[in-house]
Amino acid sequence: MVFGGAAGENMGLEDDLKARTSALISQQMANWVVEIQRAIQGHQASLVNALDELGETVARYDEKVDEGSIAQAIGEVLAQQPPAAGAADYAGLKAAMAAIEKGTNLSEVLTHLMGEVTRHVERAAMFVVKNNAAVGWHARGFDHSEAVKALTIPLTADTVFRLAHGSRNATRGHVSHSPATAQALARLGGAPQGLLAVPLILRDKVAAILYCDTTQDEMPSGTADLVEIMVAYAGKVIDILSAAPKTAGGTSPGMRPSAPATPAPDGPGTGFGSRPGTLTGRPQPAPAPPARPSTAPPLRPAAFTPGPPAVPPPAPARAAVPPEAQKAHEDAKRFARLVVSEIKLYNEAKVTEGRKTRDIYERLKEDIERGRQMYSDRVPAPVRDASDYFQDELVRILAGGDAAALGRQ
Repeated sequence: MVFGGAAGENMGLEDDLKARTSALISQQMANWVVEIQRAIQGHQASLVNALDELGETVARYDEKVDEGSIAQAIGEVLAQQPPAAGAADYAGLKAAMAAIEKGTNLSEVLTHLMGEVTRHVERAAMFVVKNNAAVGWHARGFDHSEAVKALTIPLTADTVFRLAHGSRNATRGHVSHSPATAQALARLGGAPQGLLAVPLILRDKVAAILYCDTTQDEMPSGTADLVEIMVAYAGKVIDILSAAPKTAGGTSPGMRPSAPATPAPDGPGTGFGSRPGTLTGRPQPAPAPPARPSTAPPLRPAAFTPGPPAVPPPAPARAAVPPEAQKAHEDAKRFARLVVSEIKLYNEAKVTEGRKTRDIYERLKEDIERGRQMYSDRVPAPVRDASDYFQDELVRILAGGDAAALGRQ
Protein backbone atom coordinates (compact mmCIF):
# COMPACT_ATOMS: atom_id res chain seq x y z
CA MET A 1 0.00 0.00 0.00
CA VAL A 2 2.81 2.33 0.77
CA PHE A 3 4.37 1.65 -2.62
CA GLY A 4 1.21 2.54 -4.46
CA GLY A 5 0.86 5.79 -2.49
CA ALA A 6 4.37 6.87 -3.43
CA ALA A 7 3.69 6.24 -7.05
CA GLY A 8 0.59 8.41 -6.92
CA GLU A 9 2.50 11.25 -5.34
CA ASN A 10 5.14 11.11 -8.05
CA MET A 11 2.51 11.35 -10.75
CA GLY A 12 0.97 14.38 -9.09
CA LEU A 13 4.36 16.08 -8.83
CA GLU A 14 5.12 15.46 -12.44
CA ASP A 15 1.82 16.91 -13.56
CA ASP A 16 2.33 19.91 -11.33
CA LEU A 17 5.79 20.52 -12.79
CA LYS A 18 4.47 20.26 -16.30
CA ALA A 19 1.69 22.68 -15.52
CA ARG A 20 3.99 25.17 -13.87
CA THR A 21 6.56 24.90 -16.60
CA SER A 22 3.96 25.31 -19.29
CA ALA A 23 2.51 28.35 -17.54
CA LEU A 24 5.92 29.96 -17.18
CA ILE A 25 6.77 29.35 -20.84
CA SER A 26 3.42 30.74 -21.95
CA GLN A 27 3.93 33.80 -19.77
CA GLN A 28 7.41 34.41 -21.14
CA MET A 29 6.28 33.95 -24.74
CA ALA A 30 3.48 36.42 -24.14
CA ASN A 31 6.00 38.88 -22.79
CA TRP A 32 8.25 38.29 -25.80
CA VAL A 33 5.35 38.92 -28.21
CA VAL A 34 4.58 42.19 -26.43
CA GLU A 35 8.21 43.22 -26.63
CA ILE A 36 8.41 42.23 -30.31
CA GLN A 37 5.23 44.21 -31.08
CA ARG A 38 6.62 47.20 -29.22
CA ALA A 39 9.85 46.91 -31.19
CA ILE A 40 7.95 46.66 -34.47
CA GLN A 41 5.88 49.70 -33.56
CA GLY A 42 9.05 51.55 -32.69
CA HIS A 43 10.63 50.65 -36.01
CA GLN A 44 7.43 51.64 -37.84
CA ALA A 45 7.44 55.03 -36.16
CA SER A 46 11.10 55.47 -37.03
CA LEU A 47 10.41 54.46 -40.63
CA VAL A 48 7.55 56.96 -40.91
CA ASN A 49 9.76 59.69 -39.46
CA ALA A 50 12.54 58.76 -41.86
CA LEU A 51 10.16 58.88 -44.80
CA ASP A 52 8.85 62.27 -43.68
CA GLU A 53 12.37 63.60 -43.39
CA LEU A 54 13.22 62.21 -46.83
CA GLY A 55 10.11 63.87 -48.32
CA GLU A 56 11.09 67.19 -46.76
CA THR A 57 14.61 66.82 -48.16
CA VAL A 58 13.27 66.09 -51.66
CA ALA A 59 10.98 69.12 -51.40
CA ARG A 60 13.91 71.31 -50.48
CA TYR A 61 15.86 70.01 -53.49
CA ASP A 62 12.85 70.76 -55.76
CA GLU A 63 12.88 74.34 -54.53
CA LYS A 64 16.54 74.58 -55.47
CA VAL A 65 15.96 73.60 -59.15
CA ASP A 66 16.96 76.47 -61.51
CA GLU A 67 14.07 76.41 -63.98
CA GLY A 68 15.53 79.34 -65.91
CA SER A 69 18.72 77.44 -66.72
CA ILE A 70 16.75 74.40 -67.81
CA ALA A 71 14.53 76.49 -70.09
CA GLN A 72 17.58 78.15 -71.60
CA ALA A 73 19.22 74.78 -72.26
CA ILE A 74 16.07 73.47 -73.93
CA GLY A 75 15.89 76.59 -76.11
CA GLU A 76 19.51 76.19 -77.19
CA VAL A 77 18.97 72.56 -78.19
CA LEU A 78 15.84 73.40 -80.16
CA ALA A 79 17.57 76.29 -81.91
CA GLN A 80 20.27 73.92 -83.17
CA GLN A 81 17.73 71.59 -84.76
CA PRO A 82 17.01 72.06 -88.49
CA PRO A 83 13.44 73.12 -89.32
CA ALA A 84 11.06 70.28 -90.04
CA ALA A 85 10.51 69.53 -93.72
CA GLY A 86 7.62 71.56 -95.06
CA ALA A 87 7.40 73.71 -91.92
CA ALA A 88 5.84 77.12 -92.46
CA ASP A 89 8.31 80.00 -92.61
CA TYR A 90 6.10 82.87 -91.50
CA ALA A 91 8.98 85.28 -90.94
CA GLY A 92 10.31 84.57 -94.43
CA LEU A 93 6.84 85.01 -95.92
CA LYS A 94 6.38 88.35 -94.18
CA ALA A 95 9.73 89.60 -95.49
CA ALA A 96 8.90 88.35 -99.01
CA MET A 97 5.57 90.20 -99.04
CA ALA A 98 7.28 93.41 -97.94
CA ALA A 99 9.84 93.04 -100.74
CA ILE A 100 7.18 92.36 -103.39
CA GLU A 101 5.24 95.45 -102.29
CA LYS A 102 8.24 97.64 -103.08
CA GLY A 103 7.57 97.25 -106.80
CA THR A 104 6.09 100.37 -108.36
CA ASN A 105 5.16 98.81 -111.70
CA LEU A 106 4.42 95.41 -113.16
CA SER A 107 8.00 94.56 -114.13
CA GLU A 108 9.36 95.56 -110.74
CA VAL A 109 6.76 93.52 -108.85
CA LEU A 110 7.52 90.43 -110.95
CA THR A 111 11.26 90.96 -110.51
CA HIS A 112 10.89 91.18 -106.73
CA LEU A 113 8.65 88.12 -106.80
CA MET A 114 11.27 86.12 -108.68
CA GLY A 115 13.94 87.21 -106.24
CA GLU A 116 11.90 86.08 -103.22
CA VAL A 117 10.78 82.80 -104.77
CA THR A 118 14.35 81.76 -105.57
CA ARG A 119 15.17 82.05 -101.86
CA HIS A 120 13.03 78.95 -101.35
CA VAL A 121 13.29 76.93 -104.57
CA GLU A 122 16.23 75.76 -106.64
CA ARG A 123 15.11 77.12 -110.02
CA ALA A 124 12.27 79.37 -111.17
CA ALA A 125 11.05 80.91 -114.43
CA MET A 126 8.24 83.36 -115.17
CA PHE A 127 6.14 82.83 -118.31
CA VAL A 128 3.69 85.44 -119.59
CA VAL A 129 0.41 84.12 -121.02
CA LYS A 130 0.00 85.57 -124.49
CA ASN A 131 -1.80 84.36 -127.62
CA ASN A 132 -2.76 81.07 -125.96
CA ALA A 133 0.86 80.29 -125.11
CA ALA A 134 3.26 80.64 -122.19
CA VAL A 135 6.04 82.96 -123.33
CA GLY A 136 9.32 82.95 -121.39
CA TRP A 137 10.14 86.25 -119.67
CA HIS A 138 12.75 85.71 -116.96
CA ALA A 139 14.47 82.79 -115.23
CA ARG A 140 16.86 82.18 -112.35
CA GLY A 141 18.94 79.24 -111.20
CA PHE A 142 19.00 77.32 -114.50
CA ASP A 143 22.11 76.28 -116.37
CA HIS A 144 20.99 78.50 -119.27
CA SER A 145 18.57 81.00 -117.75
CA GLU A 146 18.79 83.40 -120.70
CA ALA A 147 17.34 80.71 -122.99
CA VAL A 148 13.94 81.24 -121.36
CA LYS A 149 13.35 84.28 -123.56
CA ALA A 150 13.33 82.03 -126.62
CA LEU A 151 10.68 79.67 -125.19
CA THR A 152 7.05 79.74 -126.31
CA ILE A 153 5.02 76.82 -124.95
CA PRO A 154 1.51 76.32 -126.42
CA LEU A 155 -1.14 76.00 -123.74
CA THR A 156 -2.65 73.17 -125.77
CA ALA A 157 0.44 71.01 -125.21
CA ASP A 158 0.26 68.39 -122.42
CA THR A 159 2.44 70.26 -119.92
CA VAL A 160 2.10 71.61 -116.39
CA PHE A 161 1.49 75.00 -117.99
CA ARG A 162 -1.77 73.74 -119.51
CA LEU A 163 -2.82 72.20 -116.19
CA ALA A 164 -2.08 75.34 -114.18
CA HIS A 165 -3.74 77.59 -116.76
CA GLY A 166 -6.83 75.40 -117.15
CA SER A 167 -7.39 74.66 -113.46
CA ARG A 168 -6.30 78.14 -112.30
CA ASN A 169 -4.61 76.36 -109.39
CA ALA A 170 -1.06 75.45 -108.48
CA THR A 171 0.03 72.18 -110.10
CA ARG A 172 2.65 69.99 -108.39
CA GLY A 173 4.06 66.62 -109.41
CA HIS A 174 6.93 64.58 -110.85
CA VAL A 175 8.62 65.11 -114.20
CA SER A 176 8.12 61.46 -115.19
CA HIS A 177 4.38 62.09 -115.48
CA SER A 178 4.83 65.18 -117.66
CA PRO A 179 7.51 64.35 -120.25
CA ALA A 180 6.22 67.14 -122.50
CA THR A 181 7.19 69.66 -119.81
CA ALA A 182 10.75 68.37 -119.64
CA GLN A 183 10.97 68.45 -123.43
CA ALA A 184 9.63 72.01 -123.64
CA LEU A 185 12.15 73.25 -121.06
CA ALA A 186 15.15 71.22 -122.27
CA ARG A 187 16.98 74.38 -123.41
CA LEU A 188 17.24 75.53 -119.80
CA GLY A 189 19.36 72.52 -118.88
CA GLY A 190 19.50 70.44 -115.71
CA ALA A 191 17.67 67.29 -114.63
CA PRO A 192 14.64 68.35 -112.56
CA GLN A 193 12.44 65.83 -110.74
CA GLY A 194 9.75 67.68 -108.75
CA LEU A 195 7.75 70.30 -110.67
CA LEU A 196 5.56 73.22 -109.60
CA ALA A 197 3.52 75.62 -111.76
CA VAL A 198 1.55 78.49 -110.17
CA PRO A 199 -0.81 80.75 -112.15
CA LEU A 200 -0.64 84.52 -111.59
CA ILE A 201 -4.21 85.81 -111.81
CA LEU A 202 -4.90 89.47 -112.59
CA ARG A 203 -8.43 90.81 -112.86
CA ASP A 204 -9.77 87.24 -112.81
CA LYS A 205 -7.59 86.14 -115.75
CA VAL A 206 -4.45 83.98 -115.79
CA ALA A 207 -1.85 86.51 -116.88
CA ALA A 208 1.34 84.57 -116.20
CA ILE A 209 2.59 81.23 -114.86
CA LEU A 210 5.49 80.81 -112.46
CA TYR A 211 7.37 77.54 -113.03
CA CYS A 212 9.66 76.05 -110.37
CA ASP A 213 11.45 72.72 -110.11
CA THR A 214 13.78 70.77 -107.84
CA THR A 215 16.13 67.80 -107.97
CA GLN A 216 14.08 66.23 -105.14
CA ASP A 217 11.35 63.72 -106.02
CA GLU A 218 8.75 66.41 -105.38
CA MET A 219 8.51 70.02 -104.32
CA PRO A 220 7.89 70.07 -100.54
CA SER A 221 4.28 70.97 -99.77
CA GLY A 222 5.31 73.75 -97.39
CA THR A 223 7.50 75.34 -100.05
CA ALA A 224 4.77 75.01 -102.67
CA ASP A 225 2.27 76.72 -100.34
CA LEU A 226 4.74 79.53 -99.65
CA VAL A 227 5.34 80.15 -103.36
CA GLU A 228 1.61 80.06 -104.10
CA ILE A 229 0.94 82.71 -101.43
CA MET A 230 3.68 84.96 -102.78
CA VAL A 231 2.35 84.70 -106.34
CA ALA A 232 -1.21 85.49 -105.20
CA TYR A 233 0.04 88.50 -103.23
CA ALA A 234 2.04 89.80 -106.19
CA GLY A 235 -1.13 89.64 -108.29
CA LYS A 236 -2.99 91.77 -105.75
CA VAL A 237 -0.16 94.30 -105.62
CA ILE A 238 -0.22 94.64 -109.41
CA ASP A 239 -4.01 95.04 -109.40
CA ILE A 240 -3.72 97.83 -106.84
CA LEU A 241 -0.96 99.55 -108.78
CA SER A 242 -2.95 99.45 -112.01
CA ALA A 243 -5.94 101.12 -110.35
CA ALA A 244 -3.98 103.65 -108.29
CA PRO A 245 -4.64 107.08 -109.83
CA LYS A 246 -8.41 106.98 -110.18
CA THR A 247 -8.82 110.64 -109.20
CA ALA A 248 -6.71 113.74 -109.31
CA GLY A 249 -5.43 113.20 -105.79
CA GLY A 250 -6.18 109.53 -105.35
CA THR A 251 -3.44 107.08 -104.53
CA SER A 252 -3.49 103.50 -103.49
CA PRO A 253 -3.13 103.25 -99.72
CA GLY A 254 0.04 101.56 -98.59
CA MET A 255 1.86 101.91 -101.89
CA ARG A 256 5.28 103.49 -101.78
CA PRO A 257 6.46 106.55 -103.77
CA SER A 258 7.34 105.92 -107.36
CA ALA A 259 10.83 104.81 -108.31
CA PRO A 260 12.47 104.21 -111.66
CA ALA A 261 11.89 100.77 -113.09
CA THR A 262 14.87 98.46 -112.91
CA PRO A 263 15.69 95.65 -115.33
CA ALA A 264 15.21 92.12 -114.13
CA PRO A 265 18.66 90.88 -113.09
CA ASP A 266 19.82 87.34 -113.55
CA GLY A 267 21.39 85.54 -110.67
CA PRO A 268 21.71 82.17 -108.95
CA GLY A 269 18.58 80.79 -107.33
CA THR A 270 17.60 77.95 -105.01
CA GLY A 271 14.99 75.14 -106.21
CA PHE A 272 2.79 70.63 -106.52
CA GLY A 273 -0.03 68.36 -103.07
CA SER A 274 0.58 64.94 -104.51
CA ARG A 275 3.02 62.07 -104.11
CA PRO A 276 5.96 61.70 -106.46
CA GLY A 277 4.82 60.48 -109.82
CA THR A 278 1.45 62.21 -109.86
CA LEU A 279 0.23 65.52 -111.12
CA THR A 280 -2.54 67.53 -109.53
CA GLY A 281 -4.74 70.01 -111.31
CA ARG A 282 -7.53 69.31 -113.74
CA PRO A 283 -6.81 70.06 -117.39
CA GLN A 284 -9.47 72.17 -119.05
CA PRO A 285 -9.85 73.31 -122.64
CA ALA A 286 -7.55 76.20 -123.34
CA PRO A 287 -9.33 79.56 -123.67
CA ALA A 288 -9.75 81.17 -127.06
CA PRO A 289 -6.82 83.37 -128.06
CA PRO A 290 -7.14 87.12 -127.55
CA ALA A 291 -8.86 89.02 -130.33
CA ARG A 292 -5.78 91.15 -130.91
CA PRO A 293 -2.66 88.98 -131.28
CA SER A 294 -0.25 91.83 -130.66
CA THR A 295 -1.65 92.51 -127.19
CA ALA A 296 -1.92 90.55 -123.95
CA PRO A 297 -5.21 91.41 -122.21
CA PRO A 298 -4.70 89.19 -119.16
CA LEU A 299 -2.08 91.45 -117.59
CA ARG A 300 -3.74 94.69 -118.58
CA PRO A 301 -5.94 96.56 -116.11
CA ALA A 302 -9.67 96.54 -116.80
CA ALA A 303 -9.55 100.06 -118.12
CA PHE A 304 -7.50 98.94 -121.11
CA THR A 305 -10.26 99.24 -123.71
CA PRO A 306 -9.75 99.91 -127.40
CA GLY A 307 -10.13 103.57 -128.30
CA PRO A 308 -9.69 105.67 -131.41
CA PRO A 309 -6.08 106.28 -132.32
CA ALA A 310 -4.95 109.71 -131.29
CA VAL A 311 -1.73 111.33 -132.32
CA PRO A 312 -0.42 113.25 -129.29
CA PRO A 313 0.06 117.00 -129.72
CA PRO A 314 3.50 118.50 -129.24
CA ALA A 315 4.39 118.66 -125.57
CA PRO A 316 3.91 122.16 -124.13
CA ALA A 317 6.65 123.88 -122.26
CA ARG A 318 6.94 122.55 -118.75
CA ALA A 319 5.72 124.86 -116.02
CA ALA A 320 6.53 124.63 -112.36
CA VAL A 321 4.09 122.32 -110.57
CA PRO A 322 2.37 124.02 -107.63
CA PRO A 323 2.63 122.12 -104.33
CA GLU A 324 -1.12 121.43 -104.16
CA ALA A 325 -0.99 119.62 -107.53
CA GLN A 326 2.23 117.70 -106.85
CA LYS A 327 0.43 114.57 -105.70
CA ALA A 328 -1.71 114.39 -108.85
CA HIS A 329 1.41 114.70 -110.99
CA GLU A 330 3.19 111.95 -109.06
CA ASP A 331 0.18 109.68 -109.55
CA ALA A 332 0.19 110.41 -113.29
CA LYS A 333 3.90 109.65 -113.56
CA ARG A 334 3.50 106.33 -111.75
CA PHE A 335 0.51 105.31 -113.84
CA ALA A 336 2.28 106.17 -117.10
CA ARG A 337 5.28 104.14 -115.96
CA LEU A 338 3.07 101.15 -115.15
CA VAL A 339 1.27 101.20 -118.52
CA VAL A 340 4.42 101.60 -120.62
CA SER A 341 6.29 98.98 -118.57
CA GLU A 342 3.48 96.57 -119.30
CA ILE A 343 3.72 97.24 -123.03
CA LYS A 344 7.44 96.51 -122.92
CA LEU A 345 6.93 93.38 -120.82
CA TYR A 346 4.71 91.81 -123.48
CA ASN A 347 6.77 92.97 -126.44
CA GLU A 348 10.42 92.62 -125.47
CA ALA A 349 11.46 91.31 -128.89
CA LYS A 350 9.60 94.02 -130.81
CA VAL A 351 11.08 96.73 -128.59
CA THR A 352 14.60 95.41 -129.15
CA GLU A 353 14.15 95.25 -132.92
CA GLY A 354 12.35 98.61 -132.98
CA ARG A 355 15.27 100.33 -131.28
CA LYS A 356 17.59 99.01 -133.98
CA THR A 357 15.34 100.00 -136.89
CA ARG A 358 14.04 103.13 -135.11
CA ASP A 359 10.37 102.29 -135.70
CA ILE A 360 9.08 101.25 -132.27
CA TYR A 361 5.83 103.18 -132.64
CA GLU A 362 4.98 101.54 -135.96
CA ARG A 363 5.56 98.07 -134.47
CA LEU A 364 3.57 98.74 -131.27
CA LYS A 365 1.10 101.37 -132.49
CA GLU A 366 -1.99 99.49 -131.29
CA ASP A 367 -0.60 98.86 -127.81
CA ILE A 368 0.74 102.38 -127.45
CA GLU A 369 -2.50 104.05 -128.47
CA ARG A 370 -4.53 101.80 -126.21
CA GLY A 371 -2.22 102.73 -123.35
CA ARG A 372 -2.43 106.40 -124.25
CA GLN A 373 -6.23 106.22 -124.17
CA MET A 374 -6.13 104.59 -120.77
CA TYR A 375 -3.76 107.27 -119.52
CA SER A 376 -6.09 109.96 -120.86
CA ASP A 377 -9.08 108.35 -119.15
CA ARG A 378 -7.39 108.08 -115.78
CA VAL A 379 -5.33 111.29 -115.54
CA PRO A 380 -7.08 114.67 -115.03
CA ALA A 381 -6.96 117.11 -117.93
CA PRO A 382 -5.02 119.81 -115.99
CA VAL A 383 -2.22 117.33 -115.34
CA ARG A 384 -2.18 116.10 -118.96
CA ASP A 385 -2.12 119.66 -120.26
CA ALA A 386 0.81 120.55 -118.04
CA SER A 387 2.99 117.51 -118.75
CA ASP A 388 2.82 114.53 -121.08
CA TYR A 389 4.20 111.89 -118.73
CA PHE A 390 3.01 109.10 -120.99
CA GLN A 391 5.19 110.32 -123.85
CA ASP A 392 8.07 110.73 -121.44
CA GLU A 393 7.82 107.07 -120.41
CA LEU A 394 7.58 105.94 -124.04
CA VAL A 395 10.92 107.60 -124.65
CA ARG A 396 12.51 106.41 -121.41
CA ILE A 397 11.25 102.81 -121.25
CA LEU A 398 10.56 101.80 -124.86
CA ALA A 399 13.14 103.89 -126.68
CA GLY A 400 15.83 103.66 -124.00
CA GLY A 401 16.04 107.47 -123.81
CA ASP A 402 16.41 107.98 -127.55
CA ALA A 403 13.20 109.70 -128.75
CA ALA A 404 14.17 109.15 -132.39
CA ALA A 405 13.95 105.38 -131.85
CA LEU A 406 10.19 105.71 -131.53
CA GLY A 407 10.06 106.68 -135.19
CA ARG A 408 7.18 108.45 -136.85
CA GLN A 409 4.14 108.98 -134.55
